[in-house]
Amino acid sequence: MQKSKLPSLVILLILTLITVVFWIVFTVYRTYITDDTNVNVPREVLLPLSPTLNESTIEVLESKIYP
Repeated sequence: MQKSKLPSLVILLILTLITVVFWIVFTVYRTYITDDTNVNVPREVLLPLSPTLNESTIEVLESKIYP
């Protein structure tokens, strides 16, 4: 009696699926375990932006545009 072998592509797909599942599980576990609550953000990034435009800078930019 001869055993039927799975095609190599199916074996490759099964191994790939197992790898992806383990990768996802370990990533979720690592994310759950690690403590990233102490994030240092520079004060300049946290400052609010000014909604006004600097007109002198716009004029300088307009003068640099070639006709």
